[in-house]
Amino acid sequence: MRHVLQSFATTGAIQILGLLNAVLLARLLGPEGRGELALVLLYPVLALGLAGLALNDAVVYRAARGVAPGRLAPSALLLAAVAGTVVAAVGAAVAPLLLAGHADAVRRSAALYFLMVPAGLAALHIGAVFQGRLEYGVWNAVRGSTTLATVAGVAALALAGLAEVETVTLAYLGGFCASAALAVAVAHRRRWLPAPIDRPELGQLLRFALPLQAGVVVQLVNERLDQILIAHLLTPTDLGLYVAAMAIAAIPSIPALTLANVAYPRIAGVADAAERGPVVERYLRLAIVLAGAVAIVLHVAALPLVTALYGPAFAAAVPILEWYAAGAVALAARAVLAQAVKASGRPMLASAAELSGLAVNVALLLLLLPRIGVVGAAMAYAGMQATALAVLAIAAVRVAGFRPLRLLRETPREVADQARRLVRR
Repeated sequence: MRHVLQSFATTGAIQILGLLNAVLLARLLGPEGRGELALVLLYPVLALGLAGLALNDAVVYRAARGVAPGRLAPSALLLAAVAGTVVAAVGAAVAPLLLAGHADAVRRSAALYFLMVPAGLAALHIGAVFQGRLEYGVWNAVRGSTTLATVAGVAALALAGLAEVETVTLAYLGGFCASAALAVAVAHRRRWLPAPIDRPELGQLLRFALPLQAGVVVQLVNERLDQILIAHLLTPTDLGLYVAAMAIAAIPSIPALTLANVAYPRIAGVADAAERGPVVERYLRLAIVLAGAVAIVLHVAALPLVTALYGPAFAAAVPILEWYAAGAVALAARAVLAQAVKASGRPMLASAAELSGLAVNVALLLLLLPRIGVVGAAMAYAGMQATALAVLAIAAVRVAGFRPLRLLRETPREVADQARRLVRR
């Protein structure tokens, strides 16, 4: 399974570069400056997901079902351009209002950073055509180029002594522009672009994406609600500690999220639920083992790791890291199950899981955040992920042929054997 190894290698490189970037930013900006940068990035990144993730799933699904890329790519790019332009214009106008009370540089940078939405959508949707066609080399190059260009920009600013919130924002914007340029250039070389818009295909994409949109909204609110509330209720320093812990705590889920992206077109290509079940379980089993092993290491080494990477000023991030890493294991498992449910043609069940997680997340945040601060936000994250995982497991049993007891019966040797089979395919 060469594409799995390739995707893992790309994800590993992205994670290493992302962690290097987090270390650079923490050292250069400190907890308060890191929190201000998180404020700048918060709403544009949320807007990018709201505008594009449902359609991205639709593009992958249609490509996996054999739709010609010359029909898909122009429609996907058109939707990216229209949605991106609207979101960028609205976002630039409302950013100063969303961040009222913060420094002028933060508000200006946030308004500017909304310009990354059109570029991000173009890279996302054109990359999804390659993902659905199982062309993982191009897909991995597109998604990896964003991080590579961003880190290169931040490193250049650090060497020049120019790293501050406004200039780092430009580096992040450049990363998305680089990935969009790469995706469009490869599609053009394949003669997918430019081409006439296929109106029936445009309709197919929208019909698939619209039922997913509610789930995407809930998912992204779940993922960003903690930061939004911290931004409005606590200080930039608190937010800086929180996002620094997140950068490390995301490590357990990253390999599993890669597996989920690889699994989606594979599962979508299996028509019979009885045959889908073993495929789902194969990916899920490996995701849990990978995420769980990394989470245990992070829990044991949390304090020395945080202080070594970020410095003593970030020591208060350790309990945040421990709770967040636990939630990341649940996220790893539910990512695979969510893709299984969507690939089975029942996207609304994935939305129901997100709604359940949101309800728990809101309740725990309102209860814990005012009492114990940012650690309470990390605890709420773990509770939300566990709730969504439970609901998705029930849904996957119903529609994807998933049988949880088959997971429990596997021995460590059998898990290792399955990992080897995945790699060899």
